[in-house]
Amino acid sequence: MKPQAPFKRRILLSTKGRTSHYVCFDCRKQFAKPTSSVVVRDALGKPMRSGVGFDSGAAEFKCPQCGQPMTHLGKNFRAPVQNDAEGWEVARRLVNAGFRYAHTWRPYPTRLRDVTAFIEQNSCKSPGERLLDQWKGQS
Repeated sequence: MKPQAPFKRRILLSTKGRTSHYVCFDCRKQFAKPTSSVVVRDALGKPMRSGVGFDSGAAEFKCPQCGQPMTHLGKNFRAPVQNDAEGWEVARRLVNAGFRYAHTWRPYPTRLRDVTAFIEQNSCKSPGERLLDQWKGQS
């Protein structure tokens, strides 16, 4: 008889008073919205893991000005001033490349000309992509 994996259930908890940053890139505005936590419990009710994060089932908020869905960037994002078009484009490109403003060991670029190199150096590549990069370097 095959042993069964422990039963898991997800519980979405509201954490009063905690907020996270959501941005609208079209309007170039940042808003603090309430965040939620996810706790995964086993069959006996003991917590198996918990966290606050991007996959935590956070509600989708719409921009109050334009009505478009806002992007959740976490607590560490510091929005550029609204008329800083380059700063907002840097943030948009980093987010589109999969970088979120979480705790990092290296600061994110602030100039547009540095973004492409940063993404190239710090993105996670599959083994096939790394092999392709090696082949390109040999030719």
